[in-house]
Amino acid sequence: PVSFTHIVKAMEPFFSAIVSGFYFKKWMKAPVYATLIPVVGGVGYACLKELNFSWLAFGAAMASNLAFALRAVQSKIALQSGKETGSNLTPPNMFGLVTWAALLISIPIALIGESNFMDLLSTALESIEDKMQFYRAVFLSGLFHYLNNEVMYLALGSVHPVTLAVGNTMKRVFILVASVMVFRNPVTVQAMIGSGVGIAGVLLYSLTKQYYETLEVEDMKNSKKGQKLGKFIKPAMKVKIPPITKR
Repeated sequence: PVSFTHIVKAMEPFFSAIVSGFYFKKWMKAPVYATLIPVVGGVGYACLKELNFSWLAFGAAMASNLAFALRAVQSKIALQSGKETGSNLTPPNMFGLVTWAALLISIPIALIGESNFMDLLSTALESIEDKMQFYRAVFLSGLFHYLNNEVMYLALGSVHPVTLAVGNTMKRVFILVASVMVFRNPVTVQAMIGSGVGIAGVLLYSLTKQYYETLEVEDMKNSKKGQKLGKFIKPAMKVKIPPITKR
């Protein structure tokens, strides 16, 4: 079910936090990780409807969380490597390389697992009355998906992978809002409460992360001042004061 998938996919910030911590060898403060709880819980509660558990859906969604976290962290490492990896490695170019790699990996998997793709497509087209509307919907879906990933990589070039995962989680709230506007679905009190908690969690995460980043910058400035002061003090301590002679 779609609601179940969104609930499990809301755990993406936790996967990104763990994967980025192991890869970058740098962990954020515990209160920053604690702010992820209302984000994940709020979005999960907003998407929760009639929850039909499925081990296949659960395993696929968890594997997707891990894959998304690894993709974001590895892409961030490549973007920060500079000229060691290659020249002109901008976020859009990185997205292009990842897309080509995904295409080459997906072709043999699709040929093995879905060899009867053309038969399935022809059967689906026979049941569609307005084929032009179908082709238009497929084209727009691909275009918006491309733009979504393009913007995601532009954001990844400026923010931490965990911050990107938090924004990607909040995207599910906007999906609910968009579905209400397009399909005229009624907004339940549960969805409103969950969305409010999730948005408040994102705000809390941003403020907490910014607070500790400010403290870290101040500590670095103070340590640099201490090092400069130590350079002046050490030579002064080495100066020998001549003895006072009585006349």
